Amino acid sequence: MSKLYSNNNDEFVVLTRKQKRTLELKRRNKKRKKRTAKFFLLIILLFFCYLSVAFLDLPYISDLRNLYIETAMTTADHKWLATLFFPDELIKKVMSSKVTNSEIISVTKIKDNEKKHPSYLTKNDSTEKDILMQKNLKKGDLDYAGNEVFVNDIKQGILISKVKGKTFQGKIALIDDPSRVFIGVTDKKGRQGRFILDYLNMYDSILGINASGFNDPNGKGSGGSIVGLTYSNNKKWGEYTPIYGVVAFDRNNRLVVGGIRNWDKYDIRDGAQFSPSLIVNGRKIIKGSAGWGLQPRTIVGQRKDGVVIFLVIDGRQPGHSLGATMEDCANVMLSYGAVTAGACDGGSSSIMAYNGNIVTKCSSPSKVGRLLPNAFLVRRK
Repeated sequence: MSKLYSNNNDEFVVLTRKQKRTLELKRRNKKRKKRTAKFFLLIILLFFCYLSVAFLDLPYISDLRNLYIETAMTTADHKWLATLFFPDELIKKVMSSKVTNSEIISVTKIKDNEKKHPSYLTKNDSTEKDILMQKNLKKGDLDYAGNEVFVNDIKQGILISKVKGKTFQGKIALIDDPSRVFIGVTDKKGRQGRFILDYLNMYDSILGINASGFNDPNGKGSGGSIVGLTYSNNKKWGEYTPIYGVVAFDRNNRLVVGGIRNWDKYDIRDGAQFSPSLIVNGRKIIKGSAGWGLQPRTIVGQRKDGVVIFLVIDGRQPGHSLGATMEDCANVMLSYGAVTAGACDGGSSSIMAYNGNIVTKCSSPSKVGRLLPNAFLVRRK
């Protein structure tokens, strides 16, 4: 068979099969050369883009690059996402900016005329005060910071709301009485931690969040080997680690954050070690990611009237929540009136549970979170 093809003079000529095959081969070769040229051009462009990102401090682009490196390097088992693509010198330079604020010491100052939480009130006054501004709220309403109420437990003096940002979602909990906040520790020290719901049951608690970090080789730690020092009702476990600060409560129920080596000097009753400090004397002392990247977060804060604030941010889940920077968390805490705040362990350990249920979305593959060495808990009334 043969086909008619138009020549340049709009005349049709008949080609033999051999001529047709030759013509088709020429056209295919031409297309192949174009595709090859485009491929190599793309490779060259990607190479120059990589050089620009890896070695040039271009405005905005370098910020995104540094955030990516920080995020990868602050995970337990995904550091390769940075080391595979960027030189060691750049990674060291970026991570050298990591802030701990472990030298700063701050204690929430609760003035006598601001002691309004139930532990400072008489029986008659306690029912009249609405310290969390929750009396007329129901689920779905907006709290005083403008966020949607998730749980309004007036009987237990707890208000939990949803928080959102450009890259994150999470939950924030307000606790009316700081004397009810304490640290619970695993009953299998040195061997295995406990899940957050276990802690609620073990200590008859209404609310809980993760606290200390733990040895976690390849992201498979059992939670039995704690990092740093923790106190539970003034009982010590672990050893003080200078690289971390402190998130703790003294016997006057004031939140203490920063580098406190002598816990007895500050009369600490319950606390844990981690970093950085976020808010000191009502002032934000952290900026941007501060070397900590974009991650799930757990933060503890306190208002000047004693109300305790737990913040847990979900992360590492595209489509739901990527995570938050330390400054993101500080801004959320400030919007709720925190005058003191510090970070606990984050990442796949970040979790919040209320009344027997997990209310955040942990990035751990397990639906019940990870085994934890300890937890900040709130006693039931």
